[in-house]
Amino acid sequence: NAWLFRWIIFFGPLWFVIIAITIIMIMLTRDVRREEKQAIAIQQQTRLRRPSFEMVEDVRREQHMQNSIPPRAQSARLERSKQMFHQAVFYVGVFYVTWMFGTINRLVQLIGGQNNVALMILHSTFTPMQGFLNFLVYRHGPCVA
Repeated sequence: NAWLFRWIIFFGPLWFVIIAITIIMIMLTRDVRREEKQAIAIQQQTRLRRPSFEMVEDVRREQHMQNSIPPRAQSARLERSKQMFHQAVFYVGVFYVTWMFGTINRLVQLIGGQNNVALMILHSTFTPMQGFLNFLVYRHGPCVA
């Protein structure tokens, strides 16, 4: 019954939390992107309310471009949400890389009853490296959240 307890007490909650973190990160990055787009829209509306005489024609052109494909300048403004997305991918990716090999190793042992040396080496290498990989994620770039 030890295999049952291993899956119920350890691997089940572990993968539940990893999947929950993945969903939360997806929701968070979508919200940040939406908020950033709203801030850009408010900024553009403010500019529209008080344009100078020279900018009236440029504003009309800009409105036309916004209704079609976003210009390069607008996509560059979304840089913060892009940085946050990449940081979230790296953060969640560490969980998957760290625990994928251990889970596959235990599944192979459960189903086949045999030990796979390559999986055991990967399991023994990546599981203890979770802290170091998290360190690399946080040192990768500035925390933008």
